[in-house]
Amino acid sequence: MAWTLSIFGRPFVRAGGMGDLRSFQNGFLAALVLTACAALLILTTPFLADYLVMNLALFFILFVFGFVTFRIPGVTLWIQITYLSISTFVGLNPQVPVASQTIIDSFLGLMIGMGIATVVGRLIWPVLPQRLLRDDLLAIFSQIKALLGGDANREKIQTQLAILPVEALQAVRQIRMSGCSEDERTRMRALVRALQTLVTRTTELVSRRHLLPEITEPFLRPQFERLEIEFKQMLDAFAECFRQGNCRREFPSLRGALAGMDQAVAKIGLSRILSSQSLEAPVRMLDLVDRYHATGEALEECGRLAQTLEIQRYWGDYAL
Repeated sequence: MAWTLSIFGRPFVRAGGMGDLRSFQNGFLAALVLTACAALLILTTPFLADYLVMNLALFFILFVFGFVTFRIPGVTLWIQITYLSISTFVGLNPQVPVASQTIIDSFLGLMIGMGIATVVGRLIWPVLPQRLLRDDLLAIFSQIKALLGGDANREKIQTQLAILPVEALQAVRQIRMSGCSEDERTRMRALVRALQTLVTRTTELVSRRHLLPEITEPFLRPQFERLEIEFKQMLDAFAECFRQGNCRREFPSLRGALAGMDQAVAKIGLSRILSSQSLEAPVRMLDLVDRYHATGEALEECGRLAQTLEIQRYWGDYAL
């Protein structure tokens, strides 16, 4: 029981579970349920000595268990306890009435194992939704930065950036403690969705930034490189705030770099260097400029939303 509950339930938080949050409360409720099961089994064991009754009872238990759990996307604490309780029930082998002490010892063993697993899982190596959320957000910032830096594994990064926000939204829903109100969860969900927008815009930017017309390179390429440096600095600032657990700070501004890019576009217009080019050249240039603007605006929006969060109230391990 201790080994099963300690190991098999670890990854379930990624499928929408609560991890080890409230594990002591759930363990206490499970102990009450197991006590009731033991009492019921003591009363019914004379009837279960009949082969037909035993099989009908087992069929009913397994049918109800399957009907209730078939939509659950993972192995929860309650599913694991049910698995082990059913195996204990079958292992008693009630071909003849089973002694009450044997039933009590069997279910008491389950409860002791569950207590050991709860203490180990919650106090020694807890898996908590707020920690998973922190890790997912830090990974998102790191992967966007790698994407901007031209990492060779672009497809792998894009796959991770498609999965991480979904995991983060799952974790947000499972943070249930006094420091994290429903309004706070709403603000955090808004930030994660803004990050999804940022991921989309960054991916589109990276896939098209090589299309800048060569004739405009001396004007715009230095501005683009400056913007990308400031994008990375802003991502680093986001990562630092979530790593430290405090977002009440000022983030770097992109207004100066974006204004510099707009001035470079104005110089290109005044110099009329594109007048001899086909229509495709100015269209590609303006499309790329617009994508840098869109990415910068998405970063600014993420910064604005991050500043509204109060993660210092629940980012750590504050509630059993």
